[in-house]
Amino acid sequence: MPDLIETFRQKAEDLINSLDRKGGVRATLESLRRQMAEADRRRAVNKVKAELGRLEAQINEMITAVGVQAVGLHEAGRLTAPELQPLCQHILELKAALAQQQAELAKLEATLPDGSATQANLCAACSKPLPAEATFCPYCGAPVQARPEKRFCMHCGSELRPESKFCMKCGQPVKGASGG
Repeated sequence: MPDLIETFRQKAEDLINSLDRKGGVRATLESLRRQMAEADRRRAVNKVKAELGRLEAQINEMITAVGVQAVGLHEAGRLTAPELQPLCQHILELKAALAQQQAELAKLEATLPDGSATQANLCAACSKPLPAEATFCPYCGAPVQARPEKRFCMHCGSELRPESKFCMKCGQPVKGASGG
């Protein structure tokens, strides 16, 4: 029996020594603990970064809202902050230039043959492009005006523009057009 106890004691010492050796179970457990702590720190960093991004987005939304409010006050002649007036005036000039370019684009598109114009209808309220299936403007929420039904020439069958008084293909007067 003493040999058995001695053998058991020797095996237990060997097991303890193997646990303490470099690369043993103890080292593996310590490595896992370090990796878990690092993963926890990364999760905490990512959580803080996400919160920072959310706060920055809110700040940008509020800055935009303040800008919109300031331009509205400037347009109404009620803006009292002189340092904001040049910025607001510049925004109004940009809006006017935008409207002018949109009108120029509409004129140019009207000269294109049917089917080659970009079929983007513009919102009557905000002048932004509307998707073909829209019933409300996705930018300002205004209801989309009903699109006129397509008309066709009674003589040759080609599609007519809403304002046409004569067919572009055969030259015949359009029935029901004012003056024709």
